[in-house]
Amino acid sequence: MRNAEPPRLWTWLLERLAPRHRRESLVGDLREQFHRGRSAWWYRRQVLGTILVGLAADLAAHKLLAARALAIGWSAVYVMSQFVWPLIQQSRLTLFSRWGSLLWGESEVLRRLWVYYGLPFVLMTCLTFMAIGWMVGGLHRRLPGIVALFAATLLIPAMFQVMETRRLLATELWPGWGLGSFRWALVFHTSLSFVAYPLSVLIGGLWHVRTEPPCLISDDPL
Repeated sequence: MRNAEPPRLWTWLLERLAPRHRRESLVGDLREQFHRGRSAWWYRRQVLGTILVGLAADLAAHKLLAARALAIGWSAVYVMSQFVWPLIQQSRLTLFSRWGSLLWGESEVLRRLWVYYGLPFVLMTCLTFMAIGWMVGGLHRRLPGIVALFAATLLIPAMFQVMETRRLLATELWPGWGLGSFRWALVFHTSLSFVAYPLSVLIGGLWHVRTEPPCLISDDPL
């Protein structure tokens, strides 16, 4: 049986990322087309295309704001790499050396998830990236495309990490693909850089974006 309403996630994205001066009409038009028999896949493609076109137009119209947002965002990433990440790693080593056995008990799986994958500290890093996205989005509330642009730039160093991971995996230094293998840990952390961290920035930045009636929309991009 076909759903009566279009995919909620894509509608939620459309209501926040579509061009703000046409947002209400675009949401209504696509919803109407869906109710007339268009498929969910068609709806997703239309939403994605609409968002990309709108974000590109916003960025083209506000180049200086985009440059400022990138400078602010990457400055925050630099501060995080110099201060936050060392603190996270130090706390990780301290907990491992002093209270590790108490934290995971007799479970080898928990020990490996802590030592090789560092899951609690990965969560802390994701939250830090969300805070950076929240800051960038708060300074550019009317231009969500700027947050998306900053999140996309995180893929550049992630690509270099992908290439380095491929090189390391080709060396056969760590045979096997078991849970305790560094191979899976390398792939895991590379996937975080490529997916989880940019997504965390985007989620944090979209926190500020709200659907607004047309009468409340001004020409002020901030």
